[in-house]
Formats: sequence, C-alpha cells, structure tokens
Amino acid sequence: MRERRAERLSWLMDGGKEIRVICCGNLFASDDGVGPAIAERLRSLGLPENVRVIDAGTPGLGILEMMKGARKVIFVDATLTGAKPGTVRKLDLGELESARKGMGVSLHEFPLADALRMAREIGLEAPVEIVVIGIEAGSIEKPRIGLSREVERALPEALEAVLFEIKN
Repeated sequence: MRERRAERLSWLMDGGKEIRVICCGNLFASDDGVGPAIAERLRSLGLPENVRVIDAGTPGLGILEMMKGARKVIFVDATLTGAKPGTVRKLDLGELESARKGMGVSLHEFPLADALRMAREIGLEAPVEIVVIGIEAGSIEKPRIGLSREVERALPEALEAVLFEIKN
C-alpha cells in the first residue's frame, strides 16, 4: 500500500504536465465499447491530478478540443486491422496512416490521422506526445451491448498498457 502511494506521489512530481487519456467508443456496438470500459476502470484507480480521463464516445472532430492544452494524449480505441480479437497494440502516428484499411483507427466519424493533420494545419497547439492503445475488436455489431469474451479478457492488458504510458 505504501509503495503504491509513493508511486502516485512520484507521478505528481512529474512537473505537473497534463496527461489526457481519451477513450473512444460506442457502448451499443459490442467491442467498440472497449474505450468506455477502460475509462471506467481508470477512474476507479485514483489517478494523479495531472491525469484526466475522458470517455469521449464517438467524438469526430470534437477530439481536437479534447486534446487542447495537453502535453501528452493517450487514445484508447477499438481497432479492426485483421489481428486476432483482443490483441492490444501501441500504435504510433506513423502506423495510423497504414491502419486506415477497414476501420483501422478512427474516431468513428473521422480518421484519427486526419484529425491530427487538420489540427496541425489550422495551427492548433498539438500535444508533445500522442500514443494510441488499440484493442482489436472481434465484433462491432449494432445494437449489441457488451464486449466479446476475447476483448473482455484483454482489458487487464490494455489497462496496463495505458498505465505504462501514463507513468512514462
């Protein structure tokens, strides 16, 4: 318990940089609800004050406003890249372009890579670091509430990946 408290204090002494964890997804579309599921778990952990968790739903261009002022942004979203359902991957910005086949990595109305490019083009101050934690979806059926078994089993790994990014 003391170790965990000391670890939290060390996060707080990290220069006060604002970290945003933006969790995207639709609870009514099966595995697409993985982002909100991660947001719920993160909020229960008592994260430091400089970490803000946002359950973004399906934000489209609204994502630009959510990123404003953050030094680091961690996106959490379902992906459809052809990998095995439940696969958790950290994607960098270079991979976002190539992931545009199928659903790839999108904000449900607008591809993430396009949103980030648009932010730069219109002069919005972009976060210093942007990371995407993608969880491969097995099903994004509508209307269907609840994650598939594969994605449900991947939640602890995805949560650990997000916590690693928050700490580093």
